[in-house]
Amino acid sequence: MNLLLLGPQGSGKGTQAKRLAEEYGLAHVATGDILRQEIEEGTEFGKQVGPILASGGLVPDDQMIELIRERLQQDDAQNGFVLDGFPRTQAQADALDRMLQEIERPLTVVFALDISDESSKERLLKRAHEEGRDDDTSEVIDRRLRTYHEQTEPLIEHYRTRGNLVTIHADRPIDTVFAEIQKALDHVEART
Repeated sequence: MNLLLLGPQGSGKGTQAKRLAEEYGLAHVATGDILRQEIEEGTEFGKQVGPILASGGLVPDDQMIELIRERLQQDDAQNGFVLDGFPRTQAQADALDRMLQEIERPLTVVFALDISDESSKERLLKRAHEEGRDDDTSEVIDRRLRTYHEQTEPLIEHYRTRGNLVTIHADRPIDTVFAEIQKALDHVEART
């Protein structure tokens, strides 16, 4: 089972992806976490992308696709994966589709986590305070939400036309959202 979670920052993608990975034995491929780890470890790649992320920008597509391709080749990803935080643009979605086709790992379901900007911002500011994340300032959050609406939100239609999109109302408690995701996955498994 190969899953993708779409949604603005603060919609609960990471939280739900972790639960899905644990519940279904899938690899959690969180591009944001991978990038932060590269920066923290001071790798050459981390040094390149650190300033980009600090300003709220996006890492070049070809670099992200290679990062994901490498991650999907690891042992824990052989039973399936949950992709969290990528793609964010139409070009990335197209490149991801091509790469997944090349390695014969198509997406089973794409979940669109729907949440208001107000709730998203509230969650992100709370997370920034709790986790001491300096990349979640009010200005950066506003910029990321604008970028999401301009560049990522159109991907919902991209995946809807492929027939594997499920919209989840993410403005609710974590367990309620997870239960709805599981219900959708039960329907998918019943069809296959």
